[in-house]
Amino acid sequence: MSDFLSMTAAQVEALPEAKAAEVLAAWVKAKQTSLPEALVQSKSKPHAKLAKKALYQLKSGGAAVADVKPATTDTVAPLPSKEDDAMLGTMSPVLGTGDRALFFARPLRNAGGIEIYQAIISDEFGIVQFDRAQTNRATYRTRIKELRAQTDMSLVFVPLERIVEELGRAMTLNDRSRTNIPAEMADGLTRLGVVPLDPDWKVPPLESGDAKAIAASAKLHDEAEIKQWMPPEKDLTAMADHAAEVKDDAAKQQAKAAELAAAFFTPALRQIYGRRVWSMGELFEATNRAEAAALARATARHVFHTAEGSPFATQLFVKAFELASKPNPADLLKDLLAKAPAAPKLAAPELK
Repeated sequence: MSDFLSMTAAQVEALPEAKAAEVLAAWVKAKQTSLPEALVQSKSKPHAKLAKKALYQLKSGGAAVADVKPATTDTVAPLPSKEDDAMLGTMSPVLGTGDRALFFARPLRNAGGIEIYQAIISDEFGIVQFDRAQTNRATYRTRIKELRAQTDMSLVFVPLERIVEELGRAMTLNDRSRTNIPAEMADGLTRLGVVPLDPDWKVPPLESGDAKAIAASAKLHDEAEIKQWMPPEKDLTAMADHAAEVKDDAAKQQAKAAELAAAFFTPALRQIYGRRVWSMGELFEATNRAEAAALARATARHVFHTAEGSPFATQLFVKAFELASKPNPADLLKDLLAKAPAAPKLAAPELK
């Protein structure tokens, strides 16, 4: 074992994969980083992959790992041009859970085809799903045209640079939440040039004309994408105890919902929801809903930058009470929990 700790990157690179993995495991156990930091730049893809895995394990264990970029390959072409409309990627609406799906592609330099990617990112846990495959430009262009023509799903079409940026922010959240990035996912992210970025972007400050929009912010819950937003499962469960108290009394529902919203929207959650609503404003703009976009922008600024209650925040809880305003409200809320969207059910568009 001690001999393993004296080996150089060149020596390990000459070993079979199984033996190299054994050496790297010894370095991880000893919390030593210099060998995997050097080996990650190996031209041998299997050895570089093993080194990336070791570095991730070291970082997860609290070791200080240098920001070493793996060796580049000549198999992936430069990012597609922003003007290449047919090569744009897509971002789904943000779910009430903070998850959204990404679907995008990158050309392969030598193979003549493209790599397609599907990912799910969470604004709390980071990248939770990441898959890739190969196809050709014609197939991908056809799929993008189909997505533009469909009416049952709202999407934002963006250049790959934007998606790489979103993945970089999500990657940092993986580290914060200790959500594992498997070696294969790490390899795909490296090929795309994804690097950790600050996910704590700030929503712009309040504007002078926001007050009127904020007063009408409950209307955002009429939009199909936000209509599905609900409080988290634990809060819905707790609401079952209050449902009978406010049954068939709109005024009591409103008051109790405002009380629950005030307790729910902590400073940290205000920032999370402010970013979610701001992102929905982008989607509304992209789908030609100017009024809803303006309402979302103003609401996001208010939620992000103040501690005040708002019709938008209250309506999040009013919706749950309204759905439970029938006999056996506790049972109905349990049914609602079962139907609430969850990250694993969110699927990025697939190529036909």
